[in-house]
Amino acid sequence: MAQFRTVFGDIELELFDQDKPLTVQNFVRYVQTGRYRDTFIHRCNPAFVIQGGGYFVADRGTPNPYLDVIPTFAPIPNEFGVGKRYSNVYGTIAMAKLGGNTNSATAQWFFNLADNTFLDALTPTISSPFSGEWFAGRTS
Repeated sequence: MAQFRTVFGDIELELFDQDKPLTVQNFVRYVQTGRYRDTFIHRCNPAFVIQGGGYFVADRGTPNPYLDVIPTFAPIPNEFGVGKRYSNVYGTIAMAKLGGNTNSATAQWFFNLADNTFLDALTPTISSPFSGEWFAGRTS
């Protein structure tokens, strides 16, 4: 289970650690090392995705905060062919990859805000659809 705390409310996800072990371990590693602390959504396309995990606010709470890039671990392989296959439907989370390189996921992730099944082989989803007050009005 993963929980995102936002100013808009909490988002809860069940992570598919049995089916996508490396990808979930990678995501959890960023959480456990504090690298996702003070991050923000840096890409928002309401008809496609919201994306985070790329940048954070450094020196937050001081007179001189600034934006910085999240230090990344080595890229992980695409686990599309590992375990059960899940689709990039509304409300699921997946790791972002560099265009043209399916084995390039590091820290960046995205929530699907639409049924983006064309992404399935490129970036497999690692969670069930989210729940929480932030998205309570949306049904899919």
